[in-house]
Formats: sequence, structure tokens, C-alpha cells
Amino acid sequence: MLVINVRHVTTYRYKQPVAFGEHRMMLRPRDSYDQKLLDAKLAITPEPTDIRWVHDVFGNCVAIARFAGRAQELRFESVIRLDHSPTNALDFQIEEYAERYPFTYGADEMPDLLRTIERQYLDPEREVDRRPPSSDDLCDPPGSDLCRARGERRSGSGQDLADEKRQLP
Repeated sequence: MLVINVRHVTTYRYKQPVAFGEHRMMLRPRDSYDQKLLDAKLAITPEPTDIRWVHDVFGNCVAIARFAGRAQELRFESVIRLDHSPTNALDFQIEEYAERYPFTYGADEMPDLLRTIERQYLDPEREVDRRPPSSDDLCDPPGSDLCRARGERRSGSGQDLADEKRQLP
């Protein structure tokens, strides 16, 4: 068992007093098979008139704060304590159709994925459609552990592009 303490502070300063709108904060990690939240504290200055906690559709814990009055500074301090117990990572298998990038999801998965696939910004020139996939679509940042882990599990055009990029002088 590894106990981790995380302290996060965000401070906004203004030249003159300002009024604050509703603030949504996501400062608590989700519990998972290898991680459990032991303690969480949130201090906000100036003190909000109302703070409530909700879970979004993805299971994230969201704090919603409302304020009255004006101030020249707004400060959030979150302190959490986690129990992180690394175990053997689950061996998630990649479906055969997803071994090559880019790939298309099955029709039965489309209702669940539609909102994430839908464009959030206008693209009247359809630049996104014309851009070929690149290794940057697979790895961020390139060369990171995540990138290497993905590269070990992926094959096909995306990995080929990543390999070609590494071989360039």
C-alpha cells in the first residue's frame, strides 16, 4: 500500500474587486481497482455561499460553488490522500478490428459513442476530414511511456507513421 498526498492550489488575482460566477471543480480522483480516496479537503477563499457535490455521467465527482459579493482574489486549495495499491495491470485485449489505425467502431457501439464523435466546433472547410492520421493521434507527448505502451499494442498505419517519424534524420 502506497499512501499519496496531493495538494493543489489555484489562485486568481484581479486588479479590482470582481463578482464570481458559478465554478465547477473536478479535484477528486475516481476510485478504481488500484486506487482509493482516503481523505479530501477543499478550502475556497472567499467562502462560497453554496457548495454542492454531484457526480457527472462519467462518474467524476464535481464540486459546484456559488459566490456572493466581490473580491480581488479567488483561491482554491484541495488536499487529498490516496491509497494506491498497484496490482498486476488488467490485460485488456484490443479487438482485432482496432489493431489498425484508424478504425471504425461497430454499428452497435455508435449510440454510446455518438456524443464523443460529434464535432464540437464548426469546420466549414472540412479541414479535419482532409487531414491524414499521424502518429501524433496515437501519442501525446511523443516518446512518453503511454506512447510506448500504446505502440507495443498497436500495429498498422498509425504505428508505421510513428516508426517513420522516428527514422527521419
